[in-house]
Amino acid sequence: MAGYAFKREQLYDRDGWFYRNCVGWQLKFVWWPNICHLTGRRLWLEQAYCGTSVLTGPGEPMVEHRWHDKNEHLIFKIKGN
Repeated sequence: MAGYAFKREQLYDRDGWFYRNCVGWQLKFVWWPNICHLTGRRLWLEQAYCGTSVLTGPGEPMVEHRWHDKNEHLIFKIKGN
């Protein structure tokens, strides 16, 4: 039963899915307010990293973006994520 619960958590793990399928990270200037996915802090009128992930399949492709604060993204990468 524990194995089933673990597999079910993996199946619905959106964060893991995003980071495994991330196409790339770009340093961009944030013109419109966004929220940092790592800290929950508001990003606005500053540089931040934008990650893009694309899910293709039947129908229209789904594109998802996540924003990371510039300094927090570097710590995130150093930790090996």
